[in-house]
Amino acid sequence: MSAQTLLSGGDKWFSYSGIVFGDVSAPATIQLNFIPNTGLRDCLVQIQPFFGLTQSSSENAQLGLLVKLNDVEIIKQLERKQNTSFDATPFNLFIPRQSKLEVISLNSSANNTQERGCNVIGYYL
Repeated sequence: MSAQTLLSGGDKWFSYSGIVFGDVSAPATIQLNFIPNTGLRDCLVQIQPFFGLTQSSSENAQLGLLVKLNDVEIIKQLERKQNTSFDATPFNLFIPRQSKLEVISLNSSANNTQERGCNVIGYYL
């Protein structure tokens, strides 16, 4: 889990989760990024998830991504079908000032050890 880091110019910030994976005891969700307060200005945020190779290709073993803004789910995406890689297309969102932003990996027991992560870059408006 990574917190928000402001760049020296003061108009951009980032949050990198690094590579995260679990073991057989991993919970159904793994928090990748948590920013309790995005700051005093509105911002444009780009969220770039990434995933390693799938460990299991069974029908109900896909990983996914959940993005919450002020505890409201605004993006929820799961792999569409087995034997395909996750569509790691970045999301662009406008975020109101002083918002709580959370990016969560949706987990499955068959893919606990699959690597996953998320990079978040924010641009103050």
